[in-house]
Amino acid sequence: MKKLVTMILITALIASLCGCRGGGAELPTEEVVLVSDEKVINIQMREADTLDPILTERQSVRDALMIVYEPLFDIDEDFTIVPVLAQSYAFNENATVMTLKIKEGVLWHNGQLLSSEDVIYTIERIKANPASSYYLNLAGVERVEKLNDYEIVFYLTEPDAFLIYSLYFPIMRANADPLALTGTGAFMLKEMDGKTISLVKNSAWHKGEAMCDGVRIFSMRTSEMAQESFSAGKIHAVTRDMLDTENFAIKESNTKHIYPDGTFEFVGFNSKRGIFSDALLRIAATNAVDRMSLSRIYGDAVPSGFPVMPGSSAFSPSYEHSEYNLDYAKEVIFSAGWMDLDGDGKSEKVIDGNWTEMGFSLLVAKGDKMRSLAAEEVKKNLEAAGFTVHIELTDAESYNEKIKEGDYDAFLGAVYCADPYDISELLSSEGKVNFEGYSSPEMDFAVAEVMSATSVDKASVAFTRLQSLYVAYQPIAGLVFRTNYVVTSPYVEGEVKPYPYSPYANIALWQLAGVED
Repeated sequence: MKKLVTMILITALIASLCGCRGGGAELPTEEVVLVSDEKVINIQMREADTLDPILTERQSVRDALMIVYEPLFDIDEDFTIVPVLAQSYAFNENATVMTLKIKEGVLWHNGQLLSSEDVIYTIERIKANPASSYYLNLAGVERVEKLNDYEIVFYLTEPDAFLIYSLYFPIMRANADPLALTGTGAFMLKEMDGKTISLVKNSAWHKGEAMCDGVRIFSMRTSEMAQESFSAGKIHAVTRDMLDTENFAIKESNTKHIYPDGTFEFVGFNSKRGIFSDALLRIAATNAVDRMSLSRIYGDAVPSGFPVMPGSSAFSPSYEHSEYNLDYAKEVIFSAGWMDLDGDGKSEKVIDGNWTEMGFSLLVAKGDKMRSLAAEEVKKNLEAAGFTVHIELTDAESYNEKIKEGDYDAFLGAVYCADPYDISELLSSEGKVNFEGYSSPEMDFAVAEVMSATSVDKASVAFTRLQSLYVAYQPIAGLVFRTNYVVTSPYVEGEVKPYPYSPYANIALWQLAGVED
């Protein structure tokens, strides 16, 4: 536990999660030149702050380096676990100890065998570097110990039956030069010439040889450069992180491959003051939100009222609280004693002899255009139900401070899920991102049941119970899960299957139909 979610309170933090712009000069950029006699896939990344896969803060650099390195587990588009370097795992009864077995016979690019020492080295290096983008993934791991050359024991600070969903970080060779790009992946380093990283296929790869001869990773300083190279057909695949999404039109001849990115947008209610101290009004507000409209504002987002991705194995098919139901919202408001007393379309109530409107302020940080548009949509939805909504736009520093101090009625925020199933930090009373202040012993018990569920059946029952309580108490109003995408050129053939934390997950299976001179 304690590793799943990072609160996204300011736009700058979203940039750090999705890939920084500017800065860094490790790989100077030059014009992309294709070599016509090779079947080599060309991709892009931003200028690297570092080529150390554990320490880079740039999403596009991490994405590109995962072609060289491999994780213990990958997570597919349905948030199903996919073993990569891991062979098997087993928890003790209360999910506080996990024994992991890694695959035998896997070779590093230098011909040495992968062993448990490499995995332990990687984990300890991440835990020793709080600036690593993977640091939170291992926050609940107290220590790891070598059982033998192929088995490791994880000791956890709290029950966490979903630990394996956090083990998608790149495994590095013990004590190797982190800039040497020595991995276990389908492609291995050929050369770096100052403007590109040239990779060739790894003939000793444990999954067999890649379909193409290699991959070239071009460094790009700006979105404009990235877009021009892709539009000219010199780049075969580009991630959303490389694009100026407002000014880039995807051609019909290109293909857009959408995948979830783990960012959950929601409205946080202050349950300790104001109108949202009444659970009925939290329920009403949640039902009054039109998530389909919001999904279009966020662009390809997936509507979801619950902080687990719809379609994932933990999401109960019977849970339909994402549905927009304005009539039900109005019924709940009426049952709470509010009604339109003056015929203006807004609900009021007489409290202690005073005429009181059913109003609140929605706190929103400046700087994120999509979130500002989403706030206006939420306001429109809730006012149709009878709420009076005032949008309070403020700078990032004030926004953060107000939320931490509880000085708000409701806020529009987001969490980035390092583990798609660990919702403890968001819903438990002591959760680090439970800034809405909601507290319930029943909810805490249900969250604890989920986190200690060591079998599929136990997890299904626990999640169903948690979702039921979530609907009854409505601590937050979930909106959408944001998505990401990879765009490929017409030259790319075969199934392109990006994963949430690895957009080039199956690049070894890509083929090129032809290459321009």
